[in-house]
Amino acid sequence: MNNGYVLVPIIESTQVNQSIKHVVITGGCGYIGSHIAKAMQRHGGYRVTVIDRVSRRHTLKYCDTFLIADYDSEETYIRLQNDPPDAIVHCAGSLLVGESVENPALYYDNNVAKTARFLDQVRQLPHLPVIVFSSSAAVYGNPASVPITESSPIQPMNPYGHTKAMVEQMLKDFDRAYGLKSVCLRYFNACGADIDIGQEAGASHIIARLLDAKLANNTFTLNGTDFNTADGTCIRDYVHVNDLATAHITAIDYLLEVGESNQFNLGTNEGISNQQIINQVLETVGHIDIQTGPRRAGDPDILIANATKAWEVLAWETEYSALETIVDSAWKWYQRRE
Repeated sequence: MNNGYVLVPIIESTQVNQSIKHVVITGGCGYIGSHIAKAMQRHGGYRVTVIDRVSRRHTLKYCDTFLIADYDSEETYIRLQNDPPDAIVHCAGSLLVGESVENPALYYDNNVAKTARFLDQVRQLPHLPVIVFSSSAAVYGNPASVPITESSPIQPMNPYGHTKAMVEQMLKDFDRAYGLKSVCLRYFNACGADIDIGQEAGASHIIARLLDAKLANNTFTLNGTDFNTADGTCIRDYVHVNDLATAHITAIDYLLEVGESNQFNLGTNEGISNQQIINQVLETVGHIDIQTGPRRAGDPDILIANATKAWEVLAWETEYSALETIVDSAWKWYQRRE
């Protein structure tokens, strides 16, 4: 124990297997980070160090070493020097759009300033790791056309999206100046759950809000029925978190083998309307009281990824992202969570 931080070695070994890749996951206790850790354990060939300020009950099961610390801290930097990683998956950061509008200072500090200091430490390691960055479709803002490709204009509409775009630019500059190679994975709408990992209460996307309403016996409010779509509700691209986790493995392999920085959309090339989601959730969980409300300011009609580049370059596949699978897996987790 040191200043409130603790290093927990889950697996002790006197000799490191050189064929096993050492991967550090910042924010590895979060929703996506924890799924990445479990996917690496399931895949094999990885030694995982999770760094996070908080601990969740599954953490110790899916990593070899767990450091309770801020990713921008002396404890983290000492750890990186003493046990250099082959790859870093950078998931740590603040991630709520609404909160970023209300408190942008928090987002520019936690997402941008800290990442700048973190990368400055990483680029001074004796052996440069590759970086996989958790980016977001929020970097595109309200696109002029869909499906959205990686070459679509970067024009974020809120501080959260701006912080993701800034880190992407930072990584390009660090590659140019220091040779630090990276892949930026632009998530569309992450959802679903593994059998024993999922989202904590209070998640903001529609599936989570519907399931929270069901468990609390509350009324769910559907925001907007006047979008320019077939059923009047907005359309988004939803991808199962297990499929997102797999993309980080393929991105690490790509970087270590090809050694070229890149950006990839992670989506399904298909859109699902809010009404379709409601129908599927009701079929899975039973009755929920539904009321309609006005659309939220700035909500575009349709946001769909063109993920062809990730399929072709990373050989990434979406195995779990059918809507029925997404809702069923999330509902099983929510029942288990309770």
